[in-house]
Amino acid sequence: MLLALALSASSLGCSAEETPPAPALSTRPAPAPRAHLKGVKGAVQIKRATEDDWSVAREGLALFENDKVRTELGAGADLVFASDGGTVHLGGDSLIGIAETRPRPGQQRTDLTVLRGRIDAELEQPSKQSLTVTTPAATIQAGREIVFQ
Repeated sequence: MLLALALSASSLGCSAEETPPAPALSTRPAPAPRAHLKGVKGAVQIKRATEDDWSVAREGLALFENDKVRTELGAGADLVFASDGGTVHLGGDSLIGIAETRPRPGQQRTDLTVLRGRIDAELEQPSKQSLTVTTPAATIQAGREIVFQ
């Protein structure tokens, strides 16, 4: 019986003249970074949306949608957003996520999820920028300056 299964399975394969088509190459552009880390001090780690483990963050590291950043007590980092130059200062013992952003015509928009800790945010052009901060209990939207604790 085992031999019969092996023989019938082998007849389903491709002959030498029949090769399977090559996999289609993705024409989807690489995702653009949402922000970069600056001013990293102390123990700061990131968790990529596509990975299971945390890794050490370093200066200038690009952050993408659904990446997470965490800081240990006494640590900190700044997230400078690529689209508008807005800056979020992440304090010690914090955990945030870069949320997926749905663009609005005529306005630069940044969405964050704060799971733990404190952030201070600065928007360079509040009339053209928007920052939305979501927590497990609330959503806050600001134009000029926001401090969340």
